[in-house]
Parts: sequence; C-alpha cells; structure tokens
Amino acid sequence: MEFLVHNISHSDLIVELSIDLGDGVSVPLSILGRPKFSLFQKTSRQILERVQQLRYPKLRGHTCGRDIDGERWKVRCQDTQSPIGFNLADAPIPIGIAELLRDFQLRGEVETTRLVEQHWDRVGITAVYFPLVALLLPKWMQVLKEFQSKNSRQLIYLISGAGIPRNVEHSRNDNSTEITAQLIALFVHQYYSHMTAIQVHSGSNIFRFDDNVQFMTRELRPLLEAQRETLVDRCGEAWKSHFHVTIAYADGPSARLSALNASLRIYRPSYLHIWQLKTFWHERKLSMVDVDFHSFEKIEASPLVAPSKADAMTQMVVREMRMFRDQFLSAEGEGEVASFWLRKSRKPVLAVLLIEKPATVAGERPTIVVQRGMNCEVSMPTGSLCAERNAIGSALASDPTLTRRALKMIAVLGLNLAADGILNETTSIASEPGPTATLLESVGLETPVQIRPISVQCSSKVEKASIPTAQTVQRSANGTGRGRGRGKRRREKMNVNLVSSRKPKRPRTFSFDKVAAEEMIHGSSPLDRNPLAPCGACKEWLVKVAEANPSFRVVTFENSRCQNVYINQII
Repeated sequence: MEFLVHNISHSDLIVELSIDLGDGVSVPLSILGRPKFSLFQKTSRQILERVQQLRYPKLRGHTCGRDIDGERWKVRCQDTQSPIGFNLADAPIPIGIAELLRDFQLRGEVETTRLVEQHWDRVGITAVYFPLVALLLPKWMQVLKEFQSKNSRQLIYLISGAGIPRNVEHSRNDNSTEITAQLIALFVHQYYSHMTAIQVHSGSNIFRFDDNVQFMTRELRPLLEAQRETLVDRCGEAWKSHFHVTIAYADGPSARLSALNASLRIYRPSYLHIWQLKTFWHERKLSMVDVDFHSFEKIEASPLVAPSKADAMTQMVVREMRMFRDQFLSAEGEGEVASFWLRKSRKPVLAVLLIEKPATVAGERPTIVVQRGMNCEVSMPTGSLCAERNAIGSALASDPTLTRRALKMIAVLGLNLAADGILNETTSIASEPGPTATLLESVGLETPVQIRPISVQCSSKVEKASIPTAQTVQRSANGTGRGRGRGKRRREKMNVNLVSSRKPKRPRTFSFDKVAAEEMIHGSSPLDRNPLAPCGACKEWLVKVAEANPSFRVVTFENSRCQNVYINQII
C-alpha cells in the first residue's frame, strides 16, 4: 500500500480569467489569478458547482449542456500532456470587473492590471488549474514504477483546513481549503482513477502548532493506523514491506508542515519536495524538474554510502564485519548456534566494536582494537543478550581500563540461519577482498582482534601487507578448520546471506492482494533484515556511551552483502 499525504494550501488553485475583445486589441485576452485570502472558499465553491454541471450537463439542466463534449472540460499541459485542471470555457463563471480587481490577485505587472481595468468589461473564469497536484501525481507514479510498486493500492490523503484571519470582520471559514480539497479529489478521480483520494479536514487554526499536533494525532494518524492494521492482518510481520508513506513538501504554514512530519515520522516516510512553486504561475507550464524525491534516510542526513567514500575508521570496521560474517557463515551448522544459542528466533546479529586506545608514550600512535560480539538466547525468560552489549561487555572484560571516550563506533549486521540448520557453503565470497585486522588463531568472540598501532589515515599499502584477505579466511575454514578436509566433498550452494539482491532506497512494495501476501510470508528465501538499528536496551547503552563521546557512531548495512552502509550518530 502506498500513501501520499498532501497539505492543501492557497497555492494549489489558480484560475484563468478571460474576455473576448476581438482581433487587434492590445490587451490580454486571458490572465491567471488567485482568489484573495478570505475569498478562497467562495470562489472554490463556485468552481465546484460549475464543474459538476459540466460533468453531468443533462442532469444539471445547464443551458449549454447540449454543446458540451465529454472531454472538452478536461485540460492538459501543452508541454508535458499531464493533466492540469478543468476547462470551464463552455460555461464560464461570470465576474464583474470591480469584483475581479477587488477579490483576485492577478498575474502580471501593474501595466497589465491597468489595461484590464480600462478595457475589460465582462469577465469570466474559464479554467481552473491545480499546479502542485499536477506535478506531484506524475512524479509519484514515476517513483512507484522505479520501486516496482505501480500495481500497489494507492491512497492520497488531502489535508485541508482554515486559519484565523487578520481582519476580525471576516469569517474563519472564508479562507478554508475544504472545497479546494473536494475539487482536487474530483481531479484525481477523473485523471487517476486507479488512485483513491481521501479528504481530511482540520478546521481552524492551521497557524498554531498545538492545534496541528492535535489534528495529526487525533484525525490523520488514526486513518493510517487503520490501514496498517488491515495490512498486519493480511501480511503479519511483513507489513512494513507493503506500507509506505510519502509526504508532499509543497506549501503551507510552517506549523502545519512541522506537525505533519513529526506525526508521521514513525513510518519513516519518503518525501516529494516541490522546490519551485510558481513555474506554472509565471510560465503556464509544468516542469517535472521542480519536484524532487527524497528517501527518509536522505532527509535524516544519513544517506547510503559506499565504504570506499567513508573515513578510514568506517572502512576498517566494514572490512572486519565482512570477515566476521564470512567466518560465521562458514562455521554454520557445526556448533549449537541453531540448536541452542539461537533456537528461538534463529536470527543472528553480529556486532563489531571499534576502539581507539590512546598512546601510552607521547609521540606514539594510538592503538586500534576491534571487539566482536553476537546475540544469544540461552533462556528467554531471563532475556536475550544483544550483540552490541555483548561486544561492549567483552571489551571491558578484556581491558578494565577502557573508557567511553575510547569507543569510536559499532557496526551491526543481521543474518539469517539456513532453514534446515545445515551448513550452506558458498563457492565464492561476495565481499571485496581487502585488508582487515590481524587475527589470532582463535576466532572466539571473546578474544579481541588486535591491530598494530596505526594512524587513522594510514595508507592502504601498509594494511594490505600485514592482513589476510577474505579468500584466505574461507580457505582456512574449508580446509583445516574445525573438522573440515576429511576427503568428502560436500554439496555446495550459494549462501542466501551473500546473494540478497540490492534493495532500492526503501523495501520493495508488492501489490496489496492475497497472492502477494502469501508469496511474502511463504517465500523460499528469508527477508534481509538490514539495516538493523539497535534495540531499546542497546540504544540506552549507546546513549550512555555517547554522553561522554558524542562523536560515537553506529554503522548499519544496506543488506548482508555489506557493500553499502548507513552511518548515524546517537546524539
């Protein structure tokens, strides 16, 4: 299910005002305008009534009904051919010249306004345009196609409201966008029939933050939560892969947009940002370059990056995590990981803690230590031991002089055990060969990996000279390590953790139907759980670390192949 949430403002509606003066007259025959603040609802209501007459001319009994073609009342942008609004030229809404100059903001210079005042007599509204929605919907469809979600159920929430006018003589509802929301819902129905438009009206006051927060929590969010519960009933734990929210950042009071973003943040929404609002107002055309799509991670200032573009410490912790992952997968099925240590969830989580010990002698370089950890579920009534806390506790046990300032970052990776608990070997390692930490012979999780003292920005040549590659680790594991190499060649197949497809900027969405739900639940391959954020208990530990070391970072991965990472700070 795909959700687009759009706050309707006065920038969402533009009218075309026209007059026919014949040939040879040097005055504009049509001009764009917008109703003034307290005339917005009145004008919108007049337009809605006329649009309904054009839709059903025979039922409405309009005098021009016999001459109206079923498609003539629709209008598209000449450049992009995208739907832009409704054509009312067959039945224009008459407006007096005094009302025109008093109640509308006109597009054009002062000279144009003067010519209109002098030469225009009988004026009418001949078209209505929705420039923001006309941009958002094609861009949204393009994004859904990119994410293979174009067949999903698509719902558009149109949020309307009103504000307290500065003039106390004006009614609070005169500036309301509720009727405009009805017009836009009709626009969606006519041009994008596969989408469902849902109107949500807040009343007043849209300019106050407290009122907006109450509206979002009491009116808007319960509607999304109801859709979410329906999805949970159909898909179970896989509901997140089917539930995506996109917020339209266009125009509106800052209190409104801030409350909207804060209330829906729990859904990790994407964003459609219209950074240029007035292209149609100035040029009478739509420009798709005026709207940008941003993923939640990009808005959160933690975009997906390749390790090669990160700093030296991040590259180091990624290399160590790749090696840890390869060793864990090569040993799968030999011990009691599936039968005892993780018999409940069967969801391994690996953690790598990077520690920088200050030099004991002035002038020497600091020592880098890497500590591994993984989750355990020995007794569920007493709770599980998370990988992050395991790594921190093991590091402290190895070095009681450890300080929080020495903890630089921790990497977290989620894996999946084989369905049958049997070892799945891999014919090749998906990770890139590269330098990593110098290992001790034992690969036990409680023995830290010691790295020779190096600077943070050390050269890659020095690292490659002293560190084994991932291929070396695999040959050791498949050859002489832990009972292998007995002369019997075991059946080989690629490990699912190393062949997970690259996910797009967000999880793939499937159409909301019974077949898709069953495929998701009963699929042969388990879902990749990355990026895997720390749980609540681990987050508390990391927050305490970050209080003394605010530069402490958490590194998570796009998927189990560890080719791209997210880098986040706790504080």
